[in-house]
Amino acid sequence: MPLPDRPFVAVGGFREDALRCIREAAAGLGVPLDVAPRAEDVAAAPASPPPLAVVLAMDGAGAAQACATLRSQARLAQVPIFGVAPELNDLAYGELFAWGGDDLVATASSQPMTRRLRALRAQASAAPAEPVVAKDQAIVAGAQATWRTVMGRALYNGGFAVRFAANAEGLAQECLADGVRVVVVAEDLAPEGGVAALATARARGSKAAWILVTAPKRMAAAHAAAAPLGPVSVVDGFAPPENVLFLTNELLAPRGVDKRASPRLLYGTTVAFRPAGREEDELGFSYNVSAGGVFVRTLAAPDPKQEVWLELWPPRSERRVRLAGMVAWRRAYGRVGATVPAGFGVQLTDGLAGDLDRWRAGYDAFAQSLLGATAS
Repeated sequence: MPLPDRPFVAVGGFREDALRCIREAAAGLGVPLDVAPRAEDVAAAPASPPPLAVVLAMDGAGAAQACATLRSQARLAQVPIFGVAPELNDLAYGELFAWGGDDLVATASSQPMTRRLRALRAQASAAPAEPVVAKDQAIVAGAQATWRTVMGRALYNGGFAVRFAANAEGLAQECLADGVRVVVVAEDLAPEGGVAALATARARGSKAAWILVTAPKRMAAAHAAAAPLGPVSVVDGFAPPENVLFLTNELLAPRGVDKRASPRLLYGTTVAFRPAGREEDELGFSYNVSAGGVFVRTLAAPDPKQEVWLELWPPRSERRVRLAGMVAWRRAYGRVGATVPAGFGVQLTDGLAGDLDRWRAGYDAFAQSLLGATAS
């Protein structure tokens, strides 16, 4: 169906400045705008092509539940969701990603939203990509249905066929099936917990990689208990769900000589970026980093081979840095079988007044704390 028939949908109670930006962005691109007070109104709409995108008011009551309601509908599970907030920071990004959202924009200008809508419209108008054929299966096990949906979506976009289990009994029936390569499980899985479920699965012959999702204060204990039952990794339950894709890739990668100059490490912080020479920064969120590169999560990614300027906090640092680099690759939105969310990877080439050295020093300290050895 022609793209103009797919509206941009605003859900919730917006402040006047935010609603003005939303209307300007939609009108500037000729995209029809629907304003719905509740997510249930969108979910209950008659069957039709899904919206081009949905925008939520991050500072409105019920934003988390609204995102969960949208993601619970098969028709809306893959629709891009923006959050709109008066201030963009690490906390706001973390909240939106945990809910199943995809990107965050501020209310100061309509331009960031316009750029994201333009990119999504161009992608939707292009020739359909080859469908991703799932060769491997993943299981997501946990008591909360919303958590399972959001985590499963991240794995689905990474190219997995996803199945679900609500408790240890259901997981035991699923994890030994042919083709199961990874199991993502909540550490508090009923009745005995994720580590006990892992031990049972290993005793029954499971060779899958397991990822335990737990509270930050429980990560060290969970890792100590699960490490002898590997391959297994432990991830912060408050981290973006897409972090499981990174860990899955690390666990399933063939063992051998690693040709990377330095390991890629999960690290999330707000990133200001712009094509070199431009006046205004865009904002995104880092996904993984190395001594010589950064992957930035955003729906407004610049083109490959374009020089960009970045500003962000290095790991283990009390000073922001300004860096320059070249866009090495861009990952489109949607199910493309990649182990990263939508965004772009930058190869770092320079920095202001020693900032590239500061970046590498912060990275080395971070790698030392995680890996026990200097990685660059």
